[in-house]
Amino acid sequence: MRAVDVLESLELVGSSQWGLVTTAQAHEAGVSKMHLSRLAERGTVQRVRHGVYALPSADTGPLQGLRAAWLATGSQPAGNQPLAVVSGESAAVVYGLGDVLASRYEFSTAVRRQTTQPDIRYLKRDLLDGDVAWVDGLPVTSVARTVNDLATGGTDFDHLAAVVRDAVATTDVTSGSLVQALEPAAERFGSPDGNAMLAAFLKAAGFRPDTGLLELAAPELREKLLRALAPQFEDIVSRAVDEQLRQLGQRIDYTSATQHLVNAARPDGTRDAARRQDRKIDDGGAADSAGSEPVATVLGGQAGQRGHEPRRRG
Repeated sequence: MRAVDVLESLELVGSSQWGLVTTAQAHEAGVSKMHLSRLAERGTVQRVRHGVYALPSADTGPLQGLRAAWLATGSQPAGNQPLAVVSGESAAVVYGLGDVLASRYEFSTAVRRQTTQPDIRYLKRDLLDGDVAWVDGLPVTSVARTVNDLATGGTDFDHLAAVVRDAVATTDVTSGSLVQALEPAAERFGSPDGNAMLAAFLKAAGFRPDTGLLELAAPELREKLLRALAPQFEDIVSRAVDEQLRQLGQRIDYTSATQHLVNAARPDGTRDAARRQDRKIDDGGAADSAGSEPVATVLGGQAGQRGHEPRRRG
């Protein structure tokens, strides 16, 4: 078989998996180990790890090593039932969460697996469908499950705070799922519950919504604020916006027409509650407070958002 024919056969295999091919896949395509070795000697293909080669078309980005390790498990991008799911620190790297540096490639498997390769770790466990997301052809634990794994797996406070910050800022994870993910680790970090943990992590990581937008005209406030932030913030920011508007209403003597505009700017689900709250304040009452500080209180604080460029690695 001519070298050009060998390479063409390999490219057909690697075209759907980032330009990578395993020796087993090459054998199925009619390419022997001898042919692969000759191509590697000429520099036509690059040996990424034992049994995995990068073709000329390969993506040489920061995830190449992880992808090669995943292919070495026998998994394929087109498989509906992946043999291995990228997990833990490796999953955080895929999502670009925090400053986590994976010391090993970590995979979750439904059956117990062992390996002699020191840079691979297998963890036997069953994952629900909602715990797995496909990211550029890789099966990866969901953002919430990844946060849970790191929180319960020994990641320190500062690194975990950066992970949570980036999860909120760059992914579509909801605050509710993050609270649930952090709940099992609350005692470890000395927090009363997951909500308090989420608030503490975001505060420690310097995350703040851009409250400078609160100076805009009231009817445009909510629309412009939520447009400036990612859609996934709505469940957190809506409460923060409502609180800011309520405070503005206390400081400024609105006419009834202006107050109507302010109420119109409130998130739909909070207008009735806001009216009831305003009536309680007018009557000299005060809102009850108990438990941990709501996340909205932390997010609705002073301006000074730490700049963070949304990013995704892949």
